[in-house]
Amino acid sequence: MSATQVVKSHGPFQGLPTYPNTPEHTNLTAVVTGANGLSGYHMVRVLAAAPERWSKIYCLSRRMPPSNFFTDLGDGAERVEHISVDFLSETSEIASRLKEIPKVDYIFFFSYMQPPQDGNVLGMWSDAEAMTKVNSTLLTNFLNALQLTTLQPKRILLQTGAKQYAFHIGPPTNPSFESDPRVPLESNFYYPQEDTLSSYCTATGSSWTVARPSYIIGAVRDGALNHMIGLAIYAAIQAHLHKPLDFPGDYGAWDREFCQSTGLLNAYFEEWAVLSPDAHNQAFNIQDGLPFTWGRFWPLLAEWYGAAWCPPEVDGAKYRVTESRYAETPRGYGPTGITRSTFSLQEWSALDSVQTAWAELREEHDLVLDPFTAQNRAQIFGMTDSAVIGGWALSLSMRKARSMGFLGTVDSYETMRIAVRDLARLKLVPPMKGEWGAAV
Repeated sequence: MSATQVVKSHGPFQGLPTYPNTPEHTNLTAVVTGANGLSGYHMVRVLAAAPERWSKIYCLSRRMPPSNFFTDLGDGAERVEHISVDFLSETSEIASRLKEIPKVDYIFFFSYMQPPQDGNVLGMWSDAEAMTKVNSTLLTNFLNALQLTTLQPKRILLQTGAKQYAFHIGPPTNPSFESDPRVPLESNFYYPQEDTLSSYCTATGSSWTVARPSYIIGAVRDGALNHMIGLAIYAAIQAHLHKPLDFPGDYGAWDREFCQSTGLLNAYFEEWAVLSPDAHNQAFNIQDGLPFTWGRFWPLLAEWYGAAWCPPEVDGAKYRVTESRYAETPRGYGPTGITRSTFSLQEWSALDSVQTAWAELREEHDLVLDPFTAQNRAQIFGMTDSAVIGGWALSLSMRKARSMGFLGTVDSYETMRIAVRDLARLKLVPPMKGEWGAAV
């Protein structure tokens, strides 16, 4: 059966959905939790830019939004209201804050907390039990509080991610399909979150959708868990020291296809997902949709900051091997996952010369971030190491979303450049050479 679909482009984003001007697509109210974070804020941006659909957007977070939060929304800020609420507080307290919301059509849940982790190679998500405990509690408390109100959302979207397939533990089945079985090697908070949401919707008559992105490209003021920050800091400091951008992994990491998920494209997809009747009670992968490798990106990053670059080390004797913490792989067969590296960015960040260079750059550019505290080092550079240094592919299949009509794509190289520009505008990283750096 053939069908015709109207799509649009917006900047680097291609094939975005369009919506009819019908009652079910107008005068909608949204709740976005974790609105200060990397995913939540991009969701707010997309909704705020569509006044023909979204008449009111409630943003929920523990902390007040940073100074740029509303100004960057332009005219859309008039329809956005922030409510401070802590989902680790008592259920009755959470409910009292939710009762300030008169109605809601759709809820987008992005709330997330990262307990301290080891960082470094294969250690970014080392304390699975702690992550499961706190993040399961966030969602459970929110849903329990929601039941104490009169709010009845049509659908709740929960964003989880690629750790659904346990790629952080070892090689998963590649590419990963949404139907792949859960991996029982260790605790994974995505699984109880999905079960809790499904049970809530069964009991209340709402529906649910789960989105599973990869590493997210974007820029927010409050978002240290962002691999782009570590990449920009590394490039800026190496350029400042007149040193090249060495690549920490091997040629396997350099050449492997690695999907990423730009925050704005995720949000365009997630809006489409809640407004699509057929997407109810379904989980979807979401990624940028075009091939990406670190080998293609490394020269671009170096050029943006005016630095030289080096490909991976050829001498195999100079590599150290890090093995996955389980002999069994997520896919259930094949050898244990092995990662080869000559250094890590977390180790690099401990060098006195690096921290001295940052102090000079921080003063020169009036930067507000200190990435070299113990917690920030593990989060920022551990996150970047986990993205860059790897011994197996990370590929999320988009076949399910494509078959249901979502056609959106974006060039990850271009959105990474935009993210670095915006991180510099927010005074988190030094600016690129020139206003924009080199064109992709």
